[in-house]
Amino acid sequence: MTIKVPAPFAGISDLGFTAQYRAQNLNEPLRDIPLLFEGPRPPMRRLAELLQLLRNAEAGGYAWSDPVMLSDEVVVLAFRDRSLAGQTLSDGAQVSANYVLNLVRPVVFAFLKDCAGIAHLRLSDVIEMRVSAEGAPNWEIAMPVADIVEPNGDQLLWQLAG
Repeated sequence: MTIKVPAPFAGISDLGFTAQYRAQNLNEPLRDIPLLFEGPRPPMRRLAELLQLLRNAEAGGYAWSDPVMLSDEVVVLAFRDRSLAGQTLSDGAQVSANYVLNLVRPVVFAFLKDCAGIAHLRLSDVIEMRVSAEGAPNWEIAMPVADIVEPNGDQLLWQLAG
């Protein structure tokens, strides 16, 4: 499954990201979910710096990888499930609320929450998402940012990129 978010940051319409979920077996721990960011050079460099703040965040049940700049206009970051703490469901590990949350909540929501709350980035007033999966119809969602994260950040990425 792929979730595309075309313009999540306030004031920048040409910077977006894609989350890519890969298939996996039911009893495996949740795999890392890569997020690929694409946009113009100046805000991408600043975004990569700000995404470093997520790496050290205390987020119950998950962590973020270090962001990696693949080019001046492309950054990759990964969501990492930490809810089972090295156990697997087949080991008889008890399913925690964090595991269920990581399984059913789109990683996009966790990322946007951490961008606003930890990196203090101001998000667009409406978050658009395009979801596609093999063998399923594509669908589009537009949600007010307040339905995803409250409060919104106060730093505009385009002003920080100068």
